[in-house]
Amino acid sequence: MASQEVSIVVKVFNVHRTVGMALLGAIAFVLMFVEFPIIPIAPFLKIDFSDVPVLLGLVIYGPWGAVGITFLKCLIHALVYGMSIPELIGISSSFIASCTLIFPFNWALNRRHGSQRSNYIIGILLATLSLTVIESLLDWLVVLPLYMTVLGMKLTISLPTLVMAGVVPFNLIKGILIGVVFWLIASRMQGWLAKQK
Repeated sequence: MASQEVSIVVKVFNVHRTVGMALLGAIAFVLMFVEFPIIPIAPFLKIDFSDVPVLLGLVIYGPWGAVGITFLKCLIHALVYGMSIPELIGISSSFIASCTLIFPFNWALNRRHGSQRSNYIIGILLATLSLTVIESLLDWLVVLPLYMTVLGMKLTISLPTLVMAGVVPFNLIKGILIGVVFWLIASRMQGWLAKQK
């Protein structure tokens, strides 16, 4: 009898977890439509806030749950916009970018030392640094060369200059902006987030 009750509880927990992750993934997908450029030299780079639900999912479901939410938002985007090569390049880059935010934040928020405030600040700094380094290298070595080959994209400046003057500042701003918005929302939803774990 006890084992049956445990089994029911586990199933309910799994359903609750799946529904919660699906909901956050859907919200993240919708937020991908609210995007805007911030670097004039690279107007194709646009900030959106789809990583905020992903990071809220990190607090509730842990790092791999957040990765699952990221995968879901990217999958929905690909299904809606089609599986063209440019779409797959862009959505793959978006997936990697989200993951570079997830794991530094996970480490920082689980630190046993320091206050919650200091942990969030460290998380923002580490995630921003990680995002900037990884995405800049990825854009320089893989993403932009692929776009140039597949779409015939023409650059008016050299690729290294575009990365240093466009991609690097874009990701610095993006990391800080998303991190601060996540911090503000998570701080105000702290009680609710704790109940969802």
